[in-house]
Amino acid sequence: MLDKKQKKKLLQELNIDPADVKRYIDPRKQKERLTEVKYTLYETTSYGRISNSLFENLTLSLTKKYPQFFNSLNINLKQSDIKILSKTYISMMFFSSFIALVSSLAFFSFLFVLLGLDPVSIILRTFTFSFVSAIATLTAFYLYPASVANRRRREIKEDLPFAIIHMSAVAGSGAQPIAMFDLILSSGEYKGLEGEVRKIVNYVNLFGYDLSTALKSVSLTTPSKPFRELLLGIISTVEGGGSLKDYLEGKADEAMTTYRLERKKYVETLSTYSDVYTGILIAAPLLFITTLAIINVLGGKIGGLSVQTLSSIGVYGVIPMMNILFMLFLNITQPEA
Repeated sequence: MLDKKQKKKLLQELNIDPADVKRYIDPRKQKERLTEVKYTLYETTSYGRISNSLFENLTLSLTKKYPQFFNSLNINLKQSDIKILSKTYISMMFFSSFIALVSSLAFFSFLFVLLGLDPVSIILRTFTFSFVSAIATLTAFYLYPASVANRRRREIKEDLPFAIIHMSAVAGSGAQPIAMFDLILSSGEYKGLEGEVRKIVNYVNLFGYDLSTALKSVSLTTPSKPFRELLLGIISTVEGGGSLKDYLEGKADEAMTTYRLERKKYVETLSTYSDVYTGILIAAPLLFITTLAIINVLGGKIGGLSVQTLSSIGVYGVIPMMNILFMLFLNITQPEA
């Protein structure tokens, strides 16, 4: 390495202005900083450390004794991309259930005492509600990774057809295969695929994996079957010496055809939903009101309730609730744009 005096003397001999060197080097350093990809591995938390210290032995014992029960949880954790080790997550699950049990015991015992119940009822109800709270917490922790994995699966499905078209265009330009994933990640347009593509780029750029190994590693943990098939197809094409451009063009046409068919199918399904809505939420309430009007004229009650009470429950309660549920159903079943 040259010291400052030697650098200055060398620049004078070469007749180079130091300011020009600085202007050349600074943009390159800035570009390097901009192209760095943040990589997050599993991070420990205080809650996780406490959970491990209290329930690690129980976790290890149960996972060895009931491997099938916890195997699906481990798979969902990997596919959900939750940055927590499976052992730590299971310990947190047990610790959270224990906290729910203790806090529920304190809360419900205090509540039932205030309500003036007898001691036997207080004990029975307190333990029942506390046990249900602990089981509910345990169940919520167990199902949460699966729900995250399903959400990621839907997001990947939404972005995949357009990402393949993007990749096909990049491959057609003659760029290196890794450049496809670099551009997909840097574009910021495919949020659903961002996590998976970041893994591929980090495996290659940070850990020094070759592209095939990186794609195989990601294919084992991705929650999306179509994306897994795409990665395995790229591996086969690259290793077999085939045309990556032709392969991606074929996959792009296939993905867009599937996308259009799903949209068409959903539009046809909406016509069926409209008939159901007309029958249940328009015609049925009219028939309900007409029937109540006739009963009101004849006189009498239904199930001990007056016609006025039933009409109020139907108009202000049942019908609005059914409309809300129907709108929620449409929102859940519709494909994202």
